[in-house]
Amino acid sequence: MMDRILACPVCGGHLKSDGKTLECKKGHTFDWAAKGYANLLLSQDKSSKNPGDSKEMVKARRRFFEEGYYSPLASALAGAVLEQLRGMARDPLVILDAGCGEGYYTRMVGESLRQAGLQASMLGMDISREAIRLAAGYKEARFFVASLFKLPLADNSVDLIINCFAPACDREFSRVLKPNGRLITVFPGREHLFSLKSILYDNPYENDEKGPELPSFQVLETKKVTHAITIEGNERVLDLLAMTPYFWRTPEAGINRLKAVETLTTTIDFIIQVSGLK
Repeated sequence: MMDRILACPVCGGHLKSDGKTLECKKGHTFDWAAKGYANLLLSQDKSSKNPGDSKEMVKARRRFFEEGYYSPLASALAGAVLEQLRGMARDPLVILDAGCGEGYYTRMVGESLRQAGLQASMLGMDISREAIRLAAGYKEARFFVASLFKLPLADNSVDLIINCFAPACDREFSRVLKPNGRLITVFPGREHLFSLKSILYDNPYENDEKGPELPSFQVLETKKVTHAITIEGNERVLDLLAMTPYFWRTPEAGINRLKAVETLTTTIDFIIQVSGLK
């Protein structure tokens, strides 16, 4: 299956795997790491030496997810994937988690497919090597360090793309998706983490519920997932901060206020959008 899907990031030719390396006909080779992933991100496609989430952020996200706080979203996302796949031809199916992070949603969707008896090849791609190193512990999917703005995938090779709280690229998503494929995007709802923001900022704001700009796609379905969660312990509260963009743009006074919080009740609010190519 990989031989038909993966494209060399240097020349665009098909990549074939011998179990140890990936190689195209022009001789460009990429090793499988001992942890079970491959790095297909070229140095010229990096914006920094170590792009994407840091080890600290990735581990915080893993700890937070393991507590089940975002399980309502994981369940709803897996349900949306199953609903879309049931109407597709079994080829077998190819699913790409574009911006998979440490692999939580890849894993949850994969388990849901297994329980439903659906066969699919699952790929996870993220620009953060630290995230992919952790994600690769889930052996039912293949993981790659790669840029979402230069996907190492063949044209029309993917049945369904998941894009959950990650950058989106209209050009690449429309290129790799099959004509009748589906794109499922997840982005923050209006009230998402408002109580957290109320601690961090003097003038907290609601989100605009605006999805990514994807002119090649038309929205087919939209679902809202809203729950209240209570986070116990300051370590987990700080883990939540570390896995959000607020980690980088919060004043010191706001961080200090959060360090004193032992219990946080907040709304989690998500928009799940299903789109198809125009």
